[in-house]
Amino acid sequence: MTARILLLLLLTATVARSTDVTLVLDGVNGKAPFRLGSVYPGIRAGSFYRPELLRYYISQITIHHDGEKHTPLPDTYILVDVKEVQRYSLGDLDVGSVDSITFFIGVDKDRNHLDPTTYPEWHPLALKTPSMHWGWAAGYRFVTYEGMAGTSESKLTAGFQIHTLDDALYTRVACAASSTRTAVGLDVPLRADYGRLLETIDVSKGLIMHGSTDEAITLMRNMGSAVYSPGITTSVEADDERTSSLAPNPATDVVQLQTDVVEVRISDMSSATVLSASITAGSPLLSVSTLPNGTYSVILRRADGSIRHELLVIVR
Repeated sequence: MTARILLLLLLTATVARSTDVTLVLDGVNGKAPFRLGSVYPGIRAGSFYRPELLRYYISQITIHHDGEKHTPLPDTYILVDVKEVQRYSLGDLDVGSVDSITFFIGVDKDRNHLDPTTYPEWHPLALKTPSMHWGWAAGYRFVTYEGMAGTSESKLTAGFQIHTLDDALYTRVACAASSTRTAVGLDVPLRADYGRLLETIDVSKGLIMHGSTDEAITLMRNMGSAVYSPGITTSVEADDERTSSLAPNPATDVVQLQTDVVEVRISDMSSATVLSASITAGSPLLSVSTLPNGTYSVILRRADGSIRHELLVIVR
């Protein structure tokens, strides 16, 4: 009887420590937010580009935490779509404090050449629109990056497409990281400087690269060594954790923000962005009148660069 009780206590302690861990990617271009549809200077003087599509796979994630512990996630696949809020649940894990994270850009060889039609529609490796699959021989597009470019901000007439594929380009990323405990779990924020994807790549005259050579190699090297860095975490005291940055919550038509909030992005439970706004000083009100009843995920960027995540409930 004593042994059974001891086992039950051990199991209970293990379950109690498990928490929902979420990878949060903060897309930037230098010090500014990275936005599809915005125009950025190219690597050559007088050149510009406008990204319109950026999607890529993350796989073979390992979380390094609590000193010398390692939690691999071999069956977790993420299809990052930069047009959406970049929050990806990694599951309910026995993780206390994150030290670093490693992962690969692309799809590992064991899964890269399997039939995508065998996955359920919701799975990242299922067939997608636009397609992320190049055929059984080549496998998945590891990164799909497309846009327009030119020699004037107002005349972007040259299209560029860089689709990377092939097992040889499966690229490892190792990044120091930390974690923030929130009301709903544990966030692991990473800063993703997508402005560095085109370092040493000139797209101003147009570029089509579908494959595993030349610019495809360069882009994947940039992904592996230049894009990711630790994100900003905020130490949240117990009292602050219970205090929402949104009021009222639940809300009907308008919410009031804390005065240090400078940007808001709201997504529905499918992670699709439904509302985004920049907040000017002295105007901490946000209209949510267009949102249907339901529960939403909110990303709040503060003036000091820190990120806070909250849930918002709309009830009318």
